[in-house]
Amino acid sequence: MQKEQIRTLSLFSGGGGLDIGFEKAGFQILFATDFNHECCETLRRNKGITLSKSLVVEECDINNLDLNKLPGNVDLIIGGPPCQSFSASGRRAGGAAGKLDERGNLFKSYCKVVEYLKPKAFLFENVRGILGTNKGKDFQDIVNAFKELGYRLNYRILDAEDYGVPQQRERMFIVGHKLDHDFLFPRPIYGPDSKEQKAYIKVGDYIADLPFTEQDRMQTRFDGGRYSELLPLVPPGSNYLHFTAKRGYPEPIFAYRSRFSDFLYKANPDAPVKTLIASPGKYTGPLHWDNRYLTVSEYKRIQGFPDEHAFYGDRSAQIRQIGNSVCPKIAYYLALAIKEQIFGIASGIEYLSSDYILSFDKRKGLKAKKTKALHTYVAEQSKKNLNIIHSFAPKEFEAYVCPTSIIMKPNMKVSNVSDGSVIIDVKCDSSDKIEAILYLSIFNDINKTQRIPLKVIVRGTYEQDIQTMWNAVDLWVKHCSKYHSLIELYGHFTEPHPIFEIEDFIIMTDLPAFQFAKYHMDFNHCSVYFPKQQLTDMWKDKFKADSFVELARRLRTFRYDIRCHETNIAIPHGVYMVAYPFALPYDKQMNFIVKEQKYG
Repeated sequence: MQKEQIRTLSLFSGGGGLDIGFEKAGFQILFATDFNHECCETLRRNKGITLSKSLVVEECDINNLDLNKLPGNVDLIIGGPPCQSFSASGRRAGGAAGKLDERGNLFKSYCKVVEYLKPKAFLFENVRGILGTNKGKDFQDIVNAFKELGYRLNYRILDAEDYGVPQQRERMFIVGHKLDHDFLFPRPIYGPDSKEQKAYIKVGDYIADLPFTEQDRMQTRFDGGRYSELLPLVPPGSNYLHFTAKRGYPEPIFAYRSRFSDFLYKANPDAPVKTLIASPGKYTGPLHWDNRYLTVSEYKRIQGFPDEHAFYGDRSAQIRQIGNSVCPKIAYYLALAIKEQIFGIASGIEYLSSDYILSFDKRKGLKAKKTKALHTYVAEQSKKNLNIIHSFAPKEFEAYVCPTSIIMKPNMKVSNVSDGSVIIDVKCDSSDKIEAILYLSIFNDINKTQRIPLKVIVRGTYEQDIQTMWNAVDLWVKHCSKYHSLIELYGHFTEPHPIFEIEDFIIMTDLPAFQFAKYHMDFNHCSVYFPKQQLTDMWKDKFKADSFVELARRLRTFRYDIRCHETNIAIPHGVYMVAYPFALPYDKQMNFIVKEQKYG
């Protein structure tokens, strides 16, 4: 610690990840602010422990921060606005919103504080995705805003595993300064880019000494869900892809790339883990190799927090703070680099030259080549082996299909034909009128050489019967295979890998819902953007809708996944997309609505 510490102000402080690293490097965090109550309580609890005793914590929205109450003579500002607007999860939902989301504009408030205090330098952190949202314009706007304040900028993507934690976590760091030369970033301490070529830390070794109490055992049990029984079958380091045809699983349960990569992801104790996230779902990893969730203490250690740093709130609140934070260890090395180059206090660390290209992207490319080779090998082996991927075991049964309307009580009868085809007869009401016949082919192996012809006869008189038809197909999939949903056969809409084909759809009705369904059963009409005008020109009159929004809402009642700017602001104005060529199964949550009040 220096006699005169570097006076530092922390914005978007969260659980204190950046602050801890800078405090350890000899900076004095005078003031920290966040709008989240749990984060502020965490900061207060750690005053005099991992943070300065004299730290002032201000709980408020940065847009309402009173600049006159900030400490004077501030040398450095650190902080990273919320990253959700630029994250991968946003891209999977249809596009990361970036600056189109209010949270994506919080950098402007950061700029206001910098402009008011005029520090010698600042550190700005965010996710790697910030480089790409809105075709790179968002990042350029951020760079220009800081440059207009008179600062020279240098930025790099750094990976936390290179600096002493067992976690792959790439983040963008921007340093604003007034040097007449480039700011250099600290050289990795571990991995192939380190001077000594030190091996990465193994997560198993890193958390081995942590206690595991009976309370921990109860809180981390992984059971009681649809996929819980699968986790023990996942090899350490793998995920749900283990259960796909491309990986050679004999009875596939998932389509390739139909889930996030952290779905059923089990950590490998002999390697670093993938990125910890803030709000994990029931099946989100990293999960422990002992087939359980990680404890909060393990989350802390893997993120690089000191064991004595106490988080406020329940388990979910603590994990959220940890997952949203900056790794304190990478913050520490950045602090040393700033301390030496900006403030002239020797740190004795190694630096990366401005033109040095870190190897993590190259390593990901090599991994992708290995994955491709594995898939080729599996496909070749399947040609030699007659007992390959048998996904479906068609069988006769009768079932009640979840109703699409309170006035319907649909039933289905499945019968097998001697030529190997299957007939599903869906009776939606008392009518004997045949509304539609759907012909599908379900592939029974990864080479698409074996197929099950599927004939679905829909009997009914209502528009909602189109949804009931797809409910019946979804139920057949669940009864006759290990797949849990029709969506698993198609894959995620952003990168579909369908293992079925729609041969034909014969409709004997003028009901527009059936006509719409026939059009979008063509895979070329799904998962890509089309002009909104096309949707309205083709369907507005048929559905008697007055506007695009009203039409989209109507189609949503049939559980068609319509995506547009009104459902996700990252989607450009003037276009729409139908995500899937079928109505979503009745048990799939519809997690967004078409908004008219805000967007008209």
